[in-house]
Amino acid sequence: MPLIVGHRGAADLAPENTLKAFRRGLAEGADMLECDVHLSADGKDVIIHDATLDRTAQADSPLRTGVVAELTRAQLDQVLVGEGEHIPTLAEVLDLASSLPHDPSRHAPVLVEIKAVEAATLVARILRERYDDSVMNGFDAPARVISFRIEALRTVHRLAPAVPLGLLCRELTEQALADAVEVEAATLAVRASHLREGDLERIREAEIIPSVWALREEEHIRLAADLQVPWLGADHPARTRRVVEDQLGL
Repeated sequence: MPLIVGHRGAADLAPENTLKAFRRGLAEGADMLECDVHLSADGKDVIIHDATLDRTAQADSPLRTGVVAELTRAQLDQVLVGEGEHIPTLAEVLDLASSLPHDPSRHAPVLVEIKAVEAATLVARILRERYDDSVMNGFDAPARVISFRIEALRTVHRLAPAVPLGLLCRELTEQALADAVEVEAATLAVRASHLREGDLERIREAEIIPSVWALREEEHIRLAADLQVPWLGADHPARTRRVVEDQLGL
């Protein structure tokens, strides 16, 4: 059974990238969580997907528009992003994931996706200070850094070499493979709709774990299950698990 990654917590079920969404993802059976990080104008981490507030700020939010990088963390703390939820910090997400609701002795690893390259130095420092190098090995590492931006991964690799890395790409290319090898990435994820025959084998031949993102269509989930993709990013973790189990006859 592959591991189910709660994409932005559980983006289909609660306001994305909020503590409510991350709690819902765990309640829905996600094995891991994924969050997105930008940097505020005063150098603080901001858990939000877009570079602006416009799409996710709710209609009655005190602040409804603006560029994240041009706003201070204090200003961003005023923003409501759905169902009265605020924009969390990375520490809050890591704290929430450190203890599963059904088994407090276990944690859910967090995939920290760096959206803004400028946030890479801060993310590396937060993870380096929070976790000892000895716990960062293997599938159970409490946090990993992923990104489409190779510059961000290079920064984390230099500043916090023990932190496992993962490269994201839409379509597998020779450059993507070379970049993943360069930063010693543990994983390389391809968009589900762009997955081609032989892609997973090419990734495995580079001694990298393959992954798939944007698994929303049932046909893509079933294909990923058939191809034995070890990690599946899901906006609806419980539904994804049901489809996978049905496909695998579990």
